[in-house]
Amino acid sequence: MKLAGLILAAGESKRFGGRKQLAKLNGKPMLQHTVDHLEPLFGKDLFVVLGAFHDEIRPHIKHPVNIVINPDWPAGMGTSIAAGIGEICRNGAYDGILIALADQMKIGTTQYLSLINQFEKGRIVASRYGNKNAVPAIFPASLFMQLGSLNTQTGARELLVQQQQNTISVPMDDASFDVDFKSDLAALQNDKILN
Repeated sequence: MKLAGLILAAGESKRFGGRKQLAKLNGKPMLQHTVDHLEPLFGKDLFVVLGAFHDEIRPHIKHPVNIVINPDWPAGMGTSIAAGIGEICRNGAYDGILIALADQMKIGTTQYLSLINQFEKGRIVASRYGNKNAVPAIFPASLFMQLGSLNTQTGARELLVQQQQNTISVPMDDASFDVDFKSDLAALQNDKILN
């Protein structure tokens, strides 16, 4: 089966104070941490959606990933998913797409691989935390059209709720933590998973 990886990194990070993607964690930009965890799994099939500050962020990505620019990023995460799905579908035929967020800093390659290992055609594989299914998650090709038409602030959340009976849930408490504020980043500076 052929899978693509999609990292969402288009927001302006108002609560953080801007350019969260470039904020250093253990000497490396946060976005680069996520790329480093996913690149071994996807190689040339890894895509990153940028939006706000994309001209500043793009030069700091150290692997040859596919960059997608979402000009509609202010309208919400759904537009970034749609932009990414569109570019991925133009790139070739895939059985599924793993959608990840650039700020879930406690997730490493092992957790992403645990989702991939559960994937089967036709079903979503989603991380589960806080009594709900959420991203990172792998969506099958049968849902690409719905993902490609998203334009909401909530991203794929509604789709995950609608498709609950068609979802394999993988417990992943670490996915509940994302970096919204500078204080969140400070709390992670010595986290072993990042070394």
